[in-house]
Amino acid sequence: MTLDEFIETIPFVILDRGRAYLERRKIIELDECNLGDWYAQVEGNYGDYEVTIVFDENDNVTTYGCDCPHDADICKHIAAVALAIKGDQVSPKDSDHKLQTEDWTQLIEDATLEELRSFMLDYGYQNKDFRHQVQLTFAKPSSDQNDNNIPYYRQQISEVFENYTYKGYIDYDHSFNATHDVSNFQRKADYYYSTGTLNEAFSISAAIAEESIKVIEYMDDSAGGCGDLIVESFEVVRNVLKSTPSSELKETIFNWLRQQMQNSDYDNYGVGDILEQLFFDAAIALEKVKIAYQFIDNRLIDLKKKDDWSSEYALKKYLGRKIELLQSEGRTDEAEQIIDDHLKYKEFRQIRVDQALSGEDHKKAEKLILEGIKDAERDNTRGIVHQWKDQLLELYKQRKEAFKFNKLVRELFVENSSDIEYFKLYKQTSPREGWKERRDKLIAELKDKKNGHIRGISLDNMAGIYIEEEMIDELFELVRLSLDLETIIKYTEYLKEKYSSELLDCYKVAIEGKAERAGRSVYRDLVRYLKAMSKLKDGMPAAKALKNSLLEKYKNRPAMSDEFWALNLD
Repeated sequence: MTLDEFIETIPFVILDRGRAYLERRKIIELDECNLGDWYAQVEGNYGDYEVTIVFDENDNVTTYGCDCPHDADICKHIAAVALAIKGDQVSPKDSDHKLQTEDWTQLIEDATLEELRSFMLDYGYQNKDFRHQVQLTFAKPSSDQNDNNIPYYRQQISEVFENYTYKGYIDYDHSFNATHDVSNFQRKADYYYSTGTLNEAFSISAAIAEESIKVIEYMDDSAGGCGDLIVESFEVVRNVLKSTPSSELKETIFNWLRQQMQNSDYDNYGVGDILEQLFFDAAIALEKVKIAYQFIDNRLIDLKKKDDWSSEYALKKYLGRKIELLQSEGRTDEAEQIIDDHLKYKEFRQIRVDQALSGEDHKKAEKLILEGIKDAERDNTRGIVHQWKDQLLELYKQRKEAFKFNKLVRELFVENSSDIEYFKLYKQTSPREGWKERRDKLIAELKDKKNGHIRGISLDNMAGIYIEEEMIDELFELVRLSLDLETIIKYTEYLKEKYSSELLDCYKVAIEGKAERAGRSVYRDLVRYLKAMSKLKDGMPAAKALKNSLLEKYKNRPAMSDEFWALNLD
């Protein structure tokens, strides 16, 4: 597309901001570096950003980009540069453009080595960012550090993060730039891995993980860049561990993993499970399961002393890890014993239930589930009770045990009356004869049920039953007594055919009550309610009369008049 066409594709809001940037002279530098290749530096809120726009030989825009953290495809910086190029009234290829320079690549090729070194030294003394990029690109550990270069790379990466830290914190925009710079080290690690320099690949990745988990607490990582660095580093470590023939490097990696397992921050920031899996996989592969067992047992001892949800979650996780280790060694009896000793936890009981079902031992599965329900009820974990009962319901369905299914689905609806599907299933599996009596008994039970500190069934749940059963009279009475306009609007569709005139009265009383309160938000709601009222049979004149009545009664409220002005009820 041409430059004009490109500018037309930019959203108006972004284009307007770009124009403001151009007018405020935010473009620090604009050069046509090569024929059709435009480069610009634009001053931003959190530093300067680099923008590129590239044209082909027909003056069409082919690529464009900006290194700012804006999520959209085109940002205000790109918009500003596009407008700047267009505003000069020249073709991007116009050699007379005042900002065009010679082909810089040719200049470098023509320069001598001494000239380049001299330029880099002189420019580096004057430009901190340039020095920083040179360090990122060319820095290497000294030769006496070959055995373990993690401290060296940690220092380098720490300086990168420090470069973007302000008052001990890295904000969102700067975190993007910081993780972008650290990713240069990640690319180095990938390169070293691809060339077989595995010690260096591991050292860099380990350093990235350690420094990233150290700094993530003090940065806005909502974009996930820092977390991604850690995950990618673990992946390189895993690959190195699989690839290296060096027993010494394997030992180094395992000891490093063991050390990282002591750092709870990995768990706190969502990457602990990846680290743990890597550690346990390494323990199995390197035949160091005794160390893994020792680690797990120490954790289990600590966790059993605590009594909170997070500790219980961790305890179940480490029991699962121990089972995996035992199974990897063929110690299945010990693994099975752990499962049987901890059937109070759903995860382990579920293993036994699944085994029973796969062996078509439905009686055993039912017994295990019923015991699980009792355990969960004793622990007052209602969510788990519900999960077990749902499984039991599916079991009864498969076994075609109609009586048990009907009884249980009724029980589930009483406990979860917001889920009308249970009611439908109860009705479907109940004999037609005597259904109304059973239904009314269920409704009475629901009205009287106690759920924590709340007595009875909610209005919406009861309305769901009335709608399903086409009990329109009961639904109207429920809605009428609510005196709540949102409720009236919600169920008008079901009531308007039989109770149109009565609904008009409900609207009138509720709207008049609402109008006693003042405020623009109240008046906007009143407009919405009057519109809903007007859609009923004979609702237009009734709503119009009510509107005029309210304006007369509250003539000292100019804001009400303002909001009502656009309400056309003619």
